This record gives sequence, C-alpha cells and structure tokens, in this order.
Amino acid sequence: MLNYDRVKSDPVSAELYTQRRPAKHRFEMQMVAEAMGMLPANKVSRVLDAPCGVGRLSLWLGQKGYQVTAVDLGEAAVKRTREVLAEHDIAAEVRCQDIFKLQYANAEFDAVICFRLLHHFANPADQQALIAELCRVASGYVVVSYFSPYSITSLRRKLRKLLRGTPVKQYPNSLADVVAMFKPHQFNLLGTVQRSGFLHSLQVAAFARQA
Repeated sequence: MLNYDRVKSDPVSAELYTQRRPAKHRFEMQMVAEAMGMLPANKVSRVLDAPCGVGRLSLWLGQKGYQVTAVDLGEAAVKRTREVLAEHDIAAEVRCQDIFKLQYANAEFDAVICFRLLHHFANPADQQALIAELCRVASGYVVVSYFSPYSITSLRRKLRKLLRGTPVKQYPNSLADVVAMFKPHQFNLLGTVQRSGFLHSLQVAAFARQA
C-alpha cells in the first residue's frame, strides 16, 4: 500500500515542514549540489522537482539557474512552494500531481530529482513504480535520495521494532537495491554522494540514461 501519511495537504503540516534546522538544510543542499554537479551543465536545463515538498529544493534549483517544474500531491505544499518561489522572483510551474502518475510526456525533462521520498515506501513494488515513473519523464538524468540501512538511525529503528513493536515509517535501501531498480529502465549509476553510512542515513545517487 502506498504511504501517503506525510503528504502535506493541510497548512499546518506544510508549515511544520518549513521549520527545518538551518544546518541540516545546508547539509542536504550541499549533497544536492554535489549530485547535480555530476550532470553535464550543457545538457541539463529543465529540471523536475518531484515531490517538491514546501519548495526548499525548488528554490535552490531556481537560484542556480535551472528551469524548474515542481510537483507535489499536497495542496498546501504546492501553495507554499509557489509562495517561496514568488518571494524570490523565480518563475516556475508548480502543480499538484501524483508522482506515480505524472502528467508529462516521456523524456520531457532533462533531469528529474526526487529528494527524501523513496524511503517512505515499504513495498518494493511501490519503490520500483516510483523509479519507473521518474525514469519515464527524464530524457537524461535522475537524481534520487535514499536512506542507508547501515546508519545508526536505521539500525535503531529496526531494533525498536524487534524489541517494542514500534512501527517503522522509513524504509532504507542499499545502493545495490537502488541501482537494481534503475537497471530495467536503461539508467546507469553516474555517481553517489555518500556521507558516513553509519552516522548519516541520507545518501544521494545520480543516474544517467544509457546512450
């Protein structure tokens, strides 16, 4: 079953998500910067941010000169993203869409970035369906984040489930798992942005469509 529990459809949820610690935000945007730096600048202009959340990555992309399109299933998240981009005079298309059924043509974007979403889905079939849709609309590149199964946070969650039955809400993948999900769609691993797999859950991988 798809996990829509954290979709930011109401204003309160969206506002809470804007309250990210500045240091953590900078850390994450640095990872994105390193991943986007792997893509050839002369081949990447139009970028899809899916899902866009409350717009912090869309804003970063716009400030770096990319032509941004942003989508999210949450109405409040879409509204907040539009506001954030307008506040910084960044023109972008921001739409409410289901990421599993994107209303775009095949290969419509030079690159697609999917940040902090894959780990929300427990079912491998849902994860594979997500990757398939990202690859469908990307002509050249996909950047995706995933959670390491070897981080102290992931191990603690697994232990709490075993000992206390605490529900798991974030589902990690190894890099090999992620690479395997891209392979059927003719996307190869271009590079990774990895921090300490033990200290940090969040990792980022960039993929390129086979020539």
